Amino acid sequence: MPPAPEPSLGVTASIPGASRPFSFGRLFGGTWLAYTSFGILLAVLPLAELSEGGGPILATLVLGAPLLAQTLSSWGWGWLADRTGARRGPLVIATLLQAPLFATFPFVGPLGLFTVRIVQSALFGSVVLATTQATEDRAASAAFRLGRLQLAQNGGMLLGVGAAFPFLEETGFRLDSFVGGEVAALLAAFMVLAALVFAWAGDLPRPPTPASRTPFTPSSNPGVFRLSGATAAVSTARYIVVAAVPVYLASTLGRSGFFGVPLNPTAQLGLWVAASSALNMVASTYSGRWAESSVTRRRSLLAFALVYVAIWALITVVPTYPIIFAVWCLPVAVFWIVAGVREAAHLSGPLERGRAVGLFTAAFNLGGLLGGAAAGLLIAAAVPVPTVFLVATLGSLGSALFFVPGVLRKDERSAALPADGPN
Repeated sequence: MPPAPEPSLGVTASIPGASRPFSFGRLFGGTWLAYTSFGILLAVLPLAELSEGGGPILATLVLGAPLLAQTLSSWGWGWLADRTGARRGPLVIATLLQAPLFATFPFVGPLGLFTVRIVQSALFGSVVLATTQATEDRAASAAFRLGRLQLAQNGGMLLGVGAAFPFLEETGFRLDSFVGGEVAALLAAFMVLAALVFAWAGDLPRPPTPASRTPFTPSSNPGVFRLSGATAAVSTARYIVVAAVPVYLASTLGRSGFFGVPLNPTAQLGLWVAASSALNMVASTYSGRWAESSVTRRRSLLAFALVYVAIWALITVVPTYPIIFAVWCLPVAVFWIVAGVREAAHLSGPLERGRAVGLFTAAFNLGGLLGGAAAGLLIAAAVPVPTVFLVATLGSLGSALFFVPGVLRKDERSAALPADGPN
């Protein structure tokens, strides 16, 4: 079936049975605002944790370990979506509850920050409900909308880094300072705005059949579980690098500044995140088109795993500032996520789609947890950072060799499900 025409982001689908007419444009806006807070977090937390005495393990785990809560909650939010049909309500409430948690950041100390981040991450997992809505709106191509949501996510992260950068230039940035309080207030404000826009985005109707009548197990949904296994392996390798680079940047890599410009490591990392988000925004425009065809989509999963092998191997052999910066910015994850979510949605029926998308998202977050923990332990054990990158290389290779080929096998279940199209 040919892909549906690409609608503008402002198209509103008024569908009987929805509590409020659904607008993808507003869903896009809420996602953008929510990820603005995430961009601020990614820029400030690892090195703020170091500056406040958290040490290298907390500096890596402050991004990775809270993903355990997000991993579990992604599945839980998906289950709730299938069980009750609710989308907008839980998403709005969970987003709004994150604001007061951000406000506590300057007062809780290194270990408290780590703990609050776990709770906040569990609530942030509700963003999977926005992704699920994008796969269910039959008014447009699901792959197109998933690509646009990736655009919103990366655009939000870019905005977040831009909003945080004036604070990052402070020498010895600390969260328990006046500047840290301003950062916390900014995080809370963006999350409140996101909740308001999500509340305005409306709902799509759901079939009345209870989710309990639709089993979701490795035997009933083998393709989704194989895909999620591959994703966990690829994401683990990726987050080993993502977690190790800030520590490496602070200790040795960033001493000469940002390509000679004298900036502290915190500000340099902010620029890295900004550059990566900008390239991801460009890639997001094309990722939906790439994921539209099931043939292109499934073969690309193996190709992207092999690309990860190549780029991690490159920084293992040549761990110089320009090489690591360039590899950090490559938007491989955008293509993987859009192709993976679209494949998970295609391999699941309407009454199990929330769990399928939630499982895929949980698998990616699980990789963040395992990768962050592995990086922290390796660095704490004084393993040279290039060797840490080698571990990531071998992890991606393992995924390519042992996990992703399973995704490429013909799945009998997919033949019984609707063909790729607008759904």
